[in-house]
Amino acid sequence: MPTALSQMPVAWQQLRIPAPPPALKLSPAEQSAKSSEARFARRSIQQLLISQAASAEPTDQLALIDKASPHALFDLMLAEVSPSGAGQPPKPDPSSVLPITAQVLWQTAANFQRFVSDPELCGDTNERGPESAAASQPGWLQLALNCDPNTNDRESVQALKSFHLHLIYWRPEELRALARIDRFGDQHDPALTRQCLDPLSFIGPRLLNHRLADLEPELERLGATLLPTDATATCAGWRPMGCLIQLPRWDLLATSDFERLIRRLHQRLDETAGMLLRAITGYEQPPPAWQRHRRLPLPQIERNLQPLGLSAECRADLLRLIGRLRDLPAPLARFLSQRSPAQRMHCMTLNQPCYSLCLSPMDAQGQSTMGRDGPLLLSLQLKLFSGIGGAGLISLPGLPSVRVLRGQGSFSAIDWQRRANFQRRFAAYNTAALMAQRDARTRWPDPPSISAQPHVNPPLRCGPIAEFQHDFGWTPAR
Repeated sequence: MPTALSQMPVAWQQLRIPAPPPALKLSPAEQSAKSSEARFARRSIQQLLISQAASAEPTDQLALIDKASPHALFDLMLAEVSPSGAGQPPKPDPSSVLPITAQVLWQTAANFQRFVSDPELCGDTNERGPESAAASQPGWLQLALNCDPNTNDRESVQALKSFHLHLIYWRPEELRALARIDRFGDQHDPALTRQCLDPLSFIGPRLLNHRLADLEPELERLGATLLPTDATATCAGWRPMGCLIQLPRWDLLATSDFERLIRRLHQRLDETAGMLLRAITGYEQPPPAWQRHRRLPLPQIERNLQPLGLSAECRADLLRLIGRLRDLPAPLARFLSQRSPAQRMHCMTLNQPCYSLCLSPMDAQGQSTMGRDGPLLLSLQLKLFSGIGGAGLISLPGLPSVRVLRGQGSFSAIDWQRRANFQRRFAAYNTAALMAQRDARTRWPDPPSISAQPHVNPPLRCGPIAEFQHDFGWTPAR
């Protein structure tokens, strides 16, 4: 960890978000449901059906989902929900869905940014009368995709093992609690520290900058830049956490070029995970549940790292970290299987690849661009122990590490109705935007901001938007 870490601004206790009203709490059957249909029966807002040809049966299915444990009053999730089973492997990551499916997901992400940036589009009405959700003091937007397809025995950044994206907007009033900040040096809970500041928090960006360096020509063609690591700036609060790529504008997300970039990034992270797994353990595949591969002797690991082309500093950091890890004997694994989630997360590593990919309205200097067309930052954070994903651990300007504490009390029925109204408005806006792109007859809905016509999506069908019942949840449209 950097020597200046003790001064890094953090807020791990301040941002507290209530749970849904008690009437909407998930039943035990919903919590344990294996199928997406049963799991999301009361939370499915709209289906987006995607096929490889306009007349074919859907190959992938996306759905706008009302989250069971929200990260903000105004948020929702877009998830791949096609039935799994015989002959249908899971679809947990950007490489496991059709390119057009991922493109629709990222088009929806671009639509969400435009929606929350325009007060007239996402205007909120509450008990005090008309009020803009994007008030005079802007809130904050975060788009978060977590990937951990191989950890099934402890709590993970990707609890739902399907390709999905968190769409989150924090209102100004939710962020007021962040007026009081703490310093990392004031944190004395080792379990909390390991979850909020993963051991890979600073090693990871240096490793990824090396592994992504050969993608820079591709990034340049998109107007994007792989930013050099700067741990000192992060500790001072000037830069967010993670390996950072600056993108020029939000409407880039709606292009096939962006979908290909995300797919390439995932493939590179997957290759990196396999490369390190072989160097450290000698194995090619992740271990079975409740097992972890034994480490090779440190001198052997050091020799294995040599031909990987990593810098001497990066190899030394990895060896220091590996030297502090311990094997997981079978008796300890059995013991942890009966213990609390917190104990498992503190003691058991996550299988790789495990990372969070986030998109935030910031520039290369860490300054807010909220409400503007760009630039924005794409951050990649590797995870070894932390079970907090990119929706629950965020960076804000001047504040690199903010934890979202969910389930703090309950939202009122009035606030939850405001949430449902927001979600319905966005679903309608997103449908109009996606259909305009699909039909290639018009540009995006007013106000236009796209610099180039996005790829046409003829195989996409948007289903009807569900209706919200305050004492039940979402029900199919009549």
